[in-house]
Amino acid sequence: MKKSNFHFVRQINEISVLRIVRDEGPISRSEVARRMGVSKVIIGGIVRRLLGTNILYEIGKGESTVQGGRRPVMLEFNADAGLAIGVEVHLHSATILITNMNAEILHEGVVNFNDNTNPKAILTRITKSIEKMVGDEEKMNSILGVGIALPGLIDYEGGSILSTHSLKDWEGFPIKNFLEDSLDTKVYMENDVKAITLGEYHWGAGQHAKNVVYIWLGEGIGAGIIINGDIYRGITASAGEVGYTEISARGINRGKYPILYQDQQRFGEILTTPHLEHSMQQAVSANGRMTVLKETEINLQKIASAAKNKDELALDALNEFGEILGILTIGVINLFNPELIIMGGPVIDKCPMVLDSATRSAKADVLSIPAEVVEIKAGALKNRAGTLGAVGMVLQDLFKPPIVNLATYRSLILPE
Repeated sequence: MKKSNFHFVRQINEISVLRIVRDEGPISRSEVARRMGVSKVIIGGIVRRLLGTNILYEIGKGESTVQGGRRPVMLEFNADAGLAIGVEVHLHSATILITNMNAEILHEGVVNFNDNTNPKAILTRITKSIEKMVGDEEKMNSILGVGIALPGLIDYEGGSILSTHSLKDWEGFPIKNFLEDSLDTKVYMENDVKAITLGEYHWGAGQHAKNVVYIWLGEGIGAGIIINGDIYRGITASAGEVGYTEISARGINRGKYPILYQDQQRFGEILTTPHLEHSMQQAVSANGRMTVLKETEINLQKIASAAKNKDELALDALNEFGEILGILTIGVINLFNPELIIMGGPVIDKCPMVLDSATRSAKADVLSIPAEVVEIKAGALKNRAGTLGAVGMVLQDLFKPPIVNLATYRSLILPE
């Protein structure tokens, strides 16, 4: 066998051992050999090498088998041997999450900035914050990679933002190269909604599904798509731009939705937090109905509070929002036929009735079988979904079966 092929096979076996010990440990060498279908001698050599790198450690002896004999030495995965970093950049802030290799949170921080027109200065502040949070140089050397989630369309090859509404001055800036040079580690980039989707898929509401669509509602609307466990981007990385779906011929009209519908052409013009707040302000100023809301104080929190206290205008507005969201969801269900749809964002978090209304609306589709089968639920990770998804970009290279990407692994254990 050629030396390069030998190293490749050895690394595949090593990462397989790591996966088994990580997921099922404490576990003995003989049990790992049995699970992998290879000899104890091979596993013994792999374990010796991994023990020397601090990724595995021995924790004492387990129970004897039913046949008796010596008690086996048990192996456990050392999740703290490497660090993964997730960053999510917003309009005026960036959140940073530092975890171990089990995505357990070690440090969390925020970098605030009023002026977002200088990406170099902001990224420099982010790198300084990471260095401060991690601590000493030895720990900096244990960083496996940095995942960064950004609003807009991503140029994955060039490592920059192609197009974005909120960070226009960042377009074309070499974000990936800058961070890799600054932190001397691998950097992964992703659209923010797709990163949120990955976070929910790996550690949130989507952990037990293979085909998932995440619908995010906030300043705008977008979706992330998981097909057979993989994020789907599309040929131009714009898959999931559901906000551009046209409303026409969907049964949406002023008579049925008098508060929210104002002759919009696309769902992205109606299913947003700003539009909900603006529409409620208009409805209150019209003074046609009783409500506890005041025209000059309307925001999502006050709408949610009013609805909780059974304010009819707030309830009607949120019901309209949910029904229209359900109509959009019908199109998503019929196009992708997922087993799970996750919804998230400020409106879903603060106004649970929107999810209920959207679910009822979606389940009423004439194509009943896919609508009946799909599960619709709220996201579980809230504000941490994006940063955990960014962490997931780093860790999935190391532990994602069945295809092994050795990039992260080689940074953790250099081949001999």
